[in-house]
Amino acid sequence: MAKILAADDEEGLLELIRFSLEADGHEVTTAKNGRDALALARKSKYDIIVMDVMMPFMDGYHVAAEVSQSKDAPPILLLTSRDFDQDQAAIKGSGATAFLSKPFEITELLRVVRDLIAGRADPPARPLK
Repeated sequence: MAKILAADDEEGLLELIRFSLEADGHEVTTAKNGRDALALARKSKYDIIVMDVMMPFMDGYHVAAEVSQSKDAPPILLLTSRDFDQDQAAIKGSGATAFLSKPFEITELLRVVRDLIAGRADPPARPLK
């Protein structure tokens, strides 16, 4: 069981992610905006952070950049509907570990989360190196 922070301003998607990760045996804390996600990430230790890029108050890039500066930062999976080729520099510069393009299958999300928790270098999402 992993302790996961999930953040997305799309309430229905956030609930689906939370439900799916909990059904997979994980403990999930949620945030509906970047500011709250960053506050939670600073307050508690998580095994992985799953986060949307476009959120109110602070986007996922900035949250990832802040969190990834910690020496014991967890893997960060960004979820984005934006085009990777256009946002490549921002995604890589954020300190995120990997990203998934929206829309995605929930089974794919679970697979990526499991791989990142297990420390596999090549999750079935685009890893960022």
